Amino acid sequence: MIKKGWLFLFVGLSAALSGCSSGEGGSGTNEPVDACAPFMSESSVGEVEIVVRNDRAAPIYLRNDTCYSRFGIAPPGEKPHHVELTVLDVTCDEGRVRQSFPLDCFDEGVHAIEPGVTETFRWKGLFYDDVAMPASCYEKADESSIKPATCSQGLAATPGTLEVTVSLYANAMENCEVGCQSGIDPFEVKHPFVYPDETTVTIPIVP
Repeated sequence: MIKKGWLFLFVGLSAALSGCSSGEGGSGTNEPVDACAPFMSESSVGEVEIVVRNDRAAPIYLRNDTCYSRFGIAPPGEKPHHVELTVLDVTCDEGRVRQSFPLDCFDEGVHAIEPGVTETFRWKGLFYDDVAMPASCYEKADESSIKPATCSQGLAATPGTLEVTVSLYANAMENCEVGCQSGIDPFEVKHPFVYPDETTVTIPIVP
């Protein structure tokens, strides 16, 4: 028959040993730590529709979105953040499941926004930074594929007053080596808005 004092000591020792076997995942679990988790994109507060409207009497020109970002967003006075992904921008989330990755892009063409016509972008509410995710996180990639040195991590924008900057061209010229039309006479238009209160931001391009 076990005396009460020994019984309490046995129970306490068992609980202490149980607490020491928590594993790599933290207190009370045996799940391994996910080394790739810190590189995944955050959840945004909300998305915004950005509408560019040509109020001029002549066409204006916008770069194709295949290889280049067409707009950026930041708090007023700051350099625009990278917010629009192209075919060259692989998010870290995508990097975990993709089998191959783009190496280059050659579309330098532009297209016209005719007078009275609008062009709409969609912003996911994320600022993208290039980060060096561990090579082991590209676990689905083909062994022969060249893995990117960095991937894009989306960081949630803080609510408040922001400013969108759109890159445009006043004219274009024929240049079939780079998409038949290339933009000339570049200019930028900036427009403030309150995020995430304004879910649609209309930017008039005036004469």
